[in-house]
Amino acid sequence: MIDLVRRIKPLILCITNDVVKTDTANGLLALGASPIMSNEKRELKDIIQHAGGVLLNIGTASEEKIELYKKAAQYANEFKVPLVLDPVGYGASSFRKNLVDQLLESYEFSLVKGNASEMLALSGQMSQSKGVDSVETEKTSDIAKLVFQELKVPVLVTGEIDSYVDHEEQFIMKNGHFYQATITGSGCILGSFCAAFLAVDQSYEAVVKAISLYNIAAEKGAHLSGGPSQFRSQLIDEIYNFKENDFERKAVETFE
Repeated sequence: MIDLVRRIKPLILCITNDVVKTDTANGLLALGASPIMSNEKRELKDIIQHAGGVLLNIGTASEEKIELYKKAAQYANEFKVPLVLDPVGYGASSFRKNLVDQLLESYEFSLVKGNASEMLALSGQMSQSKGVDSVETEKTSDIAKLVFQELKVPVLVTGEIDSYVDHEEQFIMKNGHFYQATITGSGCILGSFCAAFLAVDQSYEAVVKAISLYNIAAEKGAHLSGGPSQFRSQLIDEIYNFKENDFERKAVETFE
């Protein structure tokens, strides 16, 4: 499927965390997609009608951006463009919670992804969220099932083990390296990759391939790195050099 992404080069609109825009754009370019960032409501319709996917990441949300998120979701639904939501910091503040709740009530999402703490809060269960920090209070597979039962939307919960649940499929994915947790924006980049793969194949397999590619590249990059700073650069190289047969290293299992 990576060959398909590179052949189509889907345009991916990222309305994302200001902290990670550069890393997200570089990651998508290495993947073979075409990133575009925007904070301007007046151009959203023009961009989204030509886009392959849209990522909404609320990492640096503000009152001024609320209408931006809503317009982007509206046009993505109107033009039937895959729409990924990353509810960064959900549960850390009432502002973030109310914003995400409004988006989920009003628009259709192709995927909602977040770490264990965010997604546990999203399921309606209690969680002492620490912003964007991952807090493994329960197994990610259990959290994914809880969130899916609540939202009826495909769900990805990230952690040491990543878990995906939709109306038919349930998977855990065991690739990855702890260095991913030592750099900011690791999950934000993954969200953009999910949008890119969904742009060429709107199925659960697209999400599984996006996660597997990212985590396998992280494993390979970590072995060539002496620490987080070197890993950040090496990760981009491994994404760029990823081949279809590298998917043979993926560790994916179904669960009940």
